Amino acid sequence: MAGIRIVNLSKEYRINGRKINALSDVNLEVEDKSFVTVVGRSGCGKTTLLRILCGLEEKSQGQIFFTNSKGDVTSSRPKLSMVFQEHRLMPWLTVGENMAFALGREDPKVRRRKVDMHLELLGLTKFKDAYPHQISGGMAQRVALGRTLCYDPEIILMDEPLGALDAFTRQNLQGEIVKLFINKQKTVVFVTHDVDEAILLGQQVVIMDKGRIKKQLAIGLPYPRRPDSERFFKYRQEILGAIMGEQGD
Repeated sequence: MAGIRIVNLSKEYRINGRKINALSDVNLEVEDKSFVTVVGRSGCGKTTLLRILCGLEEKSQGQIFFTNSKGDVTSSRPKLSMVFQEHRLMPWLTVGENMAFALGREDPKVRRRKVDMHLELLGLTKFKDAYPHQISGGMAQRVALGRTLCYDPEIILMDEPLGALDAFTRQNLQGEIVKLFINKQKTVVFVTHDVDEAILLGQQVVIMDKGRIKKQLAIGLPYPRRPDSERFFKYRQEILGAIMGEQGD
């Protein structure tokens, strides 16, 4: 497995000759097999951070290291996968075929076994031969998650994957993601703008503002978590206070 160490990371854009600092001097340690949620206002740099981590964008300054279970820097790049807000399924492939796509040219028997295992894990077995337009948005996101799990990455990056779902589907998938994290023991970095979701899922919540990390907060609650508990409420108030500027910065 693998962790991430981010050192003095910055990202600049030039728009009509004007410099935009999307990220400024970001330092973050994501331990192996940990679940980190990143929360903040729209435009605070959350998605840019993920895109740089997965190689979709180049950094301007700083360094990104990958670490092993002991926290030591490794020279090899671990397997990473990203789950987007849109499911990005291929409409001409069935549910099963979309999930199998992540397996490339693996032996057909191995492909079938892995796909069938993850279909069952995500409650999608009955929809194996359905096409994306024949399933709900929540099911489509399950397929996207299943595709990632078939690929079996060491690090999973998630960019608001539940943001477009209704409240009931979102709550169900939050529970499934927690179960998958516990069972699969992956390293997860999950971006969200929903404070309750950040607390429900993350062992550590990273609060971003204007391209910087404003606060990091360890969540000392066992899974599954109850939003109506007193400790949950206190975490919510602390995070909201930091986002709204009530904690000072």
